[in-house]
This record gives sequence, structure tokens and C-alpha cells, in this order.
Amino acid sequence: MDNVENNIEIAKKSFAAFNAHDWEKQATYFSDTCLYLDPSYGDTPVVKSRAEKIEKYRKMEEMSPDIKDEITSIFGVGDKVVIQFISSGTAKTAQGDYKWSLPICCVFTFKNGLIVKDETYYNRGK
Repeated sequence: MDNVENNIEIAKKSFAAFNAHDWEKQATYFSDTCLYLDPSYGDTPVVKSRAEKIEKYRKMEEMSPDIKDEITSIFGVGDKVVIQFISSGTAKTAQGDYKWSLPICCVFTFKNGLIVKDETYYNRGK
């Protein structure tokens, strides 16, 4: 298996761990000093640890206990893997349950079998 195929497999395993809500396992696919460009962190890249990633995803699960991601497209080139997916779930609100769905695209950059950069794009609804 070449690096591109290996990186795609790691990306898929990361999504499988996400869907299983196994945040500790999911974080092991990322470097401990991963660079994130993610609207949830603001408009500029930030470095987050695995522990911070686990905490973020636990909070997401609290807000939407059935959160899941469905990959719709995935491909790799060089040290990059691009994943298009639909994130969905049910948010618990004071008015009751609210079903939501959000198309997202992310670009993972790999180094030595780990994701070292996660650039995630979606509409924040501004």
C-alpha cells in the first residue's frame, strides 16, 4: 500500500472512530500538536492537542448525542486527503429536538502516518 492509500485508510478510520463516538481513538489519528483551520475555532489556524480535540468532540456529543458523519467523497494526492461529508444529528434544545444536517469538506495533511493539519470548511450561517 502506498502512502496515499495508507493516508486514505487512516482518514476513513478517523471517521469510523468519530461515528462510534470513540473520541480517544479518533484523536490518535492526529498529531498531538495538530494545526486546525476550522470555523469553530475562528478565522485563523490554531494548534490544538489531542486532549483539546477530545474535549471539543465530547461537547459536540453532549449537544447532539447522535452526531455522525457520512463520507460522500474521498481522494488523496501527495500528503493530502480531501473528504467531503455530511454531518448530521439531533440537537437537544429547550424547544425540543432539532434534526440538522451540514455539508462539510476537510483537507487532512499527513506526516509519518498522522494527520498534522486539518483544514475544515462549512457554512457557519453568518
